[in-house]
Amino acid sequence: MRKLLYRTEEETVVYDNVLEGLYSLYKTYILDLEKEFMYYHFYKPLLTSGDFLSKPMILLLGQYSTGKTTFIKHLIEKEYCGMRIGPEPTTDKFVAVMYNEKEQLIPGNALVSDITKPFSQLESFGNSFLSKLECSNTASEVLKSVTIIDTPGVLSGIKQISRGYDFEKVIYWFAQRVDLILLIFDAHKLDISDEFRRCIQAIKGQDSKIRIILNKADTINTQQLMRVYGSLMWSLGIVINTPEVNRVYIGSFWDKKLMHDENRTIFEEEASDLYKEISKIPRNSTMVRLNDFIKRCRTLKVHIYLLTHLRKKLPFFKKFLNKRKIVNSLEKIYEEVSKDYNLPLGDFPPVQFMKEKLLDMDWMRIPKLETKKIDRINKVLNTHIPQLLEMIPKESVTVEVSRFENQEGTIVENKLTPFLELTSGEIPLWVKQKYLLSPIDTSKYSDDFYKLGPNDFGKLSGEQVKQDLIKSKLPSAVLHKIWNLADITEDGYLDLFEYSLARHFIEMKIEGFDLPAKVPKDIIN
Repeated sequence: MRKLLYRTEEETVVYDNVLEGLYSLYKTYILDLEKEFMYYHFYKPLLTSGDFLSKPMILLLGQYSTGKTTFIKHLIEKEYCGMRIGPEPTTDKFVAVMYNEKEQLIPGNALVSDITKPFSQLESFGNSFLSKLECSNTASEVLKSVTIIDTPGVLSGIKQISRGYDFEKVIYWFAQRVDLILLIFDAHKLDISDEFRRCIQAIKGQDSKIRIILNKADTINTQQLMRVYGSLMWSLGIVINTPEVNRVYIGSFWDKKLMHDENRTIFEEEASDLYKEISKIPRNSTMVRLNDFIKRCRTLKVHIYLLTHLRKKLPFFKKFLNKRKIVNSLEKIYEEVSKDYNLPLGDFPPVQFMKEKLLDMDWMRIPKLETKKIDRINKVLNTHIPQLLEMIPKESVTVEVSRFENQEGTIVENKLTPFLELTSGEIPLWVKQKYLLSPIDTSKYSDDFYKLGPNDFGKLSGEQVKQDLIKSKLPSAVLHKIWNLADITEDGYLDLFEYSLARHFIEMKIEGFDLPAKVPKDIIN
């Protein structure tokens, strides 16, 4: 791994990567200033190592039974530890689905105590919430690159209130920290309840992260799909009041047969676009966190100048009366500070927000302004950050790309198959005996194989096989994995045995059982 080496007056610093460098800069130059000037009282809490070094996160939101948990199973290609799926509200907790070879559930109180994970600040929501929070450690290649946050389905009325914690504030907390927000809608349930509307409004300001999924689209025909899509866009236009149109992905994100497969091509293209979007997250995450850190430093700089300026205006006598008078003229003070210290007004917080915070604190606790404290922030912004920026292109090539693109058999990989050109529980013994422990009978599939017209080497091309296998109506993501299993020689062609293997796994999947991670030795002649 490439390293960054630069000199300061005090020492020579070496960082393995950008995020490690950011965390070191925060501890060395910024953290003490945030504590001294009570930054946490006005803005965000103090940061821990988990906020810098954790994987990027995806947040799933939707009303109950829209397919959020099933989508996660589809994406990571297995059930995560503790997962439940059903037509009723089954997920009643916030679940952080994270990578770990040892699969286990970690309860909320233990999770927030681990500062290496980015959830320690959730402790402020109390025990009622922590009892509804858990981490699912699951061994999936996809989770080596991202963490997925599964959420309870949004309920209505008294059911929503009776959760025992402020659901919308928790959603807001996650929305600020995740890299992607997926709002999932069921093609049969497009109504947006008042509670879900408030959740969407709670993530206002995070519009660039929001993507929409119209799920279970294979359960309606083309004409109905057009009407449903139009209705969804109209409803979203009322709730998400932005001039930009949010990207809507249409499809059925599960492993079952498509009920109406006339829209298969559309579903394939939409799924391919969504997987590309997800695969970009690890590559872009470092730049996003670096950008957030720069914004935090600029905000801290304005914060220090503003507080020290206000403190100078407060006389010793009649403190409270003068304090309120000063706060009421905050707009004018913003202009004074901006002019005196050459600060853009766009870096200042909203006036009303600041008024409420200022009246609720003791101004005599504000330290005096010292030039060396501002110099520390300027040093970070003007010297260290540009040098960290130089690392990002190299790091993207050596680290981030490999996280997704070198993973065998996952639906977000870029390995080319005929089904990706556009882009669990214990298995019963009888299933193992039928599909995983008995040799393949190629005579069962030989007639179909020769009807497709193999070449002189006795092999079928990817396009020939594709047209045959899509008759199964299985989603392309599943057929893509089946191709990877069947193409043992990895030459892009299937001989009779490999073709039989593909048909064999299709039958297994149609019966509702998960595919093996690799071809079992017992079924190879």
